[in-house]
Amino acid sequence: MANQHDILGSKNPVRTVFLLSWPAILEQILFTAVQYVDTAMVGSLGANATAAVGINTSSIWLIGGLLNAVSTGFAVQVAQYTGAQDMDSARKVVRQAVRFCAFLGILLMGATMLIAPLIPRLMGGAPEILGDAGLYLRIFCMALPFQLFGMVFSAILRCTGDMKTPMVLNALSNLVNILFNTLFIFPTRTVALFGRTFTIWGAGIGVAGAAVGSVIAAIFVGVLMVLTLLHRKGPLQIRLRDCRQDDPFILRRMAGIGIPVFLERGIITMGQLIFTRVVTGLGTVALAAHTLANTAESLSYLPSGGFSYAATTLVGQSVGAKNASRARQYGKIATFMGMGMLTLTGLLLFFFPDKLVGIFSADAAVIALGALCLKIESLAQPLSAAGTIVAGALRGSGDSKWPFYIGFLGMWAVRIPLAFLLTYVFDMGLPGIWIAMCVDINVRGIISLHRFFRSDWAERAAA
Repeated sequence: MANQHDILGSKNPVRTVFLLSWPAILEQILFTAVQYVDTAMVGSLGANATAAVGINTSSIWLIGGLLNAVSTGFAVQVAQYTGAQDMDSARKVVRQAVRFCAFLGILLMGATMLIAPLIPRLMGGAPEILGDAGLYLRIFCMALPFQLFGMVFSAILRCTGDMKTPMVLNALSNLVNILFNTLFIFPTRTVALFGRTFTIWGAGIGVAGAAVGSVIAAIFVGVLMVLTLLHRKGPLQIRLRDCRQDDPFILRRMAGIGIPVFLERGIITMGQLIFTRVVTGLGTVALAAHTLANTAESLSYLPSGGFSYAATTLVGQSVGAKNASRARQYGKIATFMGMGMLTLTGLLLFFFPDKLVGIFSADAAVIALGALCLKIESLAQPLSAAGTIVAGALRGSGDSKWPFYIGFLGMWAVRIPLAFLLTYVFDMGLPGIWIAMCVDINVRGIISLHRFFRSDWAERAAA
């Protein structure tokens, strides 16, 4: 496992940022490839199946926001203690994380399984998709304790500089997801391979099968993450019998960092719920196109996500080491590298949108509408990277409030009012919603850059 001397002692900060970013980028590429396969599998069942999964997207994203908030709250503390060379305190954070994740994961699973059947109905889903949509979400929620363990301990390992272990374990989890999706979505069938015929068993439960595959994959990675911290020799190795007591100081710091992260995701998700409700009213084709365009667009976020992880780690450790200038330097390098890479992915979205949407659907109307949405969104990619990576850098310093403020402003002062104006007043339909999204992302990126370069966030954090 990398230690803080390996990271902060490098004489080539650009190389350091790259070495920390590429495993996370590769991990996200693999994850997105699995999302593509998942969506294509469900899409092969028809537009109703795609809509049944898509109507749950915002709700799942909100749940994921809570898991991400907890992981950020614990991981930033580990990064800062690692930078300060205080590994005893870092292990205390890990032990507290084990105890808290077990409690919160079980609580979330029970609560969300109770309300899962109601959510698609509240979102205005068509009668023909409500059954599949509710069942999908209820099954998906069974994995929440394991998802929480997987997310928290992936983030903790990354914040010590170990990007490769989460990459490997999550990549294996993705392969497990594909395997069990194949077995549970489709019925028993005969396939020909290399001149020979094979019979492959299948449960044939359709949309629900995709949820079962996700649950099995989440259990797989969650268990492996915990076993890694229990049995692998290293500075964060812990014992379960030492995880019996709460540490109020660690929990308060986790809440102070994590709550703004969740509120940021919450206000964005509330806006997305409104969007999904509006899109649902535009018909099944619009909902399917919106869902598939979102899936295809996720390709463009991969580099910025990897550089954001690197920024959180490097800024967090630099702040722990009381080195404000190094924190700024790493944040700036990660931001500019990410903006450059997202410019390239934006070109991909602009010139090949129909090819990307066509991976998931053969419906000509869905492809045409989804491709138009991708072209619109391609114009937001560079500043999307700026917003994402600067937020990661600020969180590494312990400042998670400003990303929340910026997200709140963009969603409620820009995206939602503009979306209603373009959709209902100018009758632009789904493209109007995506234009509003594009404008919002660009506004947030500009404000994030101003915050990064024009404030003393690093000096205050390292003081």
